[in-house]
Amino acid sequence: MSKYLLVLFVVAWQPSAWAGWVYFTNNNHASNEYYFAPVEDKGKVKVLRTFSQLPVDAKVPYHTPKAVVKVTLYNYASEQSTYELNCQDQTIQLTERIFYRDGAGKTPFITHTMKDAFIQGSNSEFAKQFIKTPLRFDDIKHYRMHEVACK
Repeated sequence: MSKYLLVLFVVAWQPSAWAGWVYFTNNNHASNEYYFAPVEDKGKVKVLRTFSQLPVDAKVPYHTPKAVVKVTLYNYASEQSTYELNCQDQTIQLTERIFYRDGAGKTPFITHTMKDAFIQGSNSEFAKQFIKTPLRFDDIKHYRMHEVACK
């Protein structure tokens, strides 16, 4: 019986044996942020998903090309971002952001990806988030992302 308990205990503490949201950082005191473990390994590139719940509603742009007002801002309460980190080249690229109306992340209503025509055709600050950039180790979020994905 004790052998089985020992094996169960060892398996439970292995990072590859469990999956779920793990506390990541407080994002410079703006909001608590979590990452999904385990990090997806695509060889040279690691895929890291983060989730943050904002203390106040923020705004996300939504592009409607045929409307009179082309871009409308909508309130959101939480978001999930997917990043690709190249540990060898020390680069990071945001590939997708899903915005939720509720803080728990149950009601998604806008998704932006790096392949969206709106993102590729824009030079806005929002669209610039999706450009591959070098990791900035002076930024606590970049530092923690590298620490989690490239260990």
